[in-house]
Formats: sequence, C-alpha cells, structure tokens
Amino acid sequence: MNEMHRESKKKIEVCCCVIIHNSQILILRRNHRGLRNGLWEFPGGKLEDETLKECAEREVYEEINIRVGNLKFLCSVESEYEDISIKLNAFISFSDLLFSPSLKVHSEYRWVSSSQLNKFTFPKANLEIIDIIIKNGY
Repeated sequence: MNEMHRESKKKIEVCCCVIIHNSQILILRRNHRGLRNGLWEFPGGKLEDETLKECAEREVYEEINIRVGNLKFLCSVESEYEDISIKLNAFISFSDLLFSPSLKVHSEYRWVSSSQLNKFTFPKANLEIIDIIIKNGY
C-alpha cells in the first residue's frame, strides 16, 4: 500500500542556492500555504525548461531580486514528503556584498553562521545540504 501511495505522489525537481557572505549564510522563512509553511530554506524553486544552474539563478532572482554568479554545484538530495517526492539540487555562491534581499514569497530572512543552522527548522531535504555545508567548513 505504501508503494502505491508513493507512486501516486507528485514528483518535482527543484534547485536552491546557498548564498554565503563572510561565513554568513542566507536563509529565508517560507510564507505560503502548504505543509512546509513557516519552515526555513535556501532560495530556490521548481525546475522549468532550463538547466539546473539556470533554475537556481532564476529562482534566486525571482524570490529575492538578487543576481547570483559563479554558482558551483554542491549536491543533489532526494526526499519523500507526505504530499510530494522531490529531487533538490543545491548550488553554492559567494557574495562580496552583504545585502538585504527583497522578499517576495518569504516572511523573513537571516544571515547565520553554519553552526547556527541547526537552530532553525528546515524541510528534511535541506538537512543533508546543511550537513554538507557544515562538514565542508562553510
């Protein structure tokens, strides 16, 4: 029965970008209807007819009005939620400037150190990304 339920779930592919400025990482709080409302995340969204890198760049711009460059692939994570199955592709970008993002789909943002990330509640797909960030000393 679980197999049937898993196969009926919507499968989506998304990209996110971990933006770092002077060892501070940008996180955003979700502000929309749905099961993951109020959780923290990295800027990103659904893959459209584009490359993974283009998706990450576009979604960052659409969500916080910032153009990111020099993206480097970090990892891919697959995760099951009760309503969807996702593949999350994470990129990393280093910013020379500390900026205040223009929030369009989020309620707040924070610049935090990697050691502070565990103090915030993220969707489970993000937890593997956080582990990689911490292990790599970002």
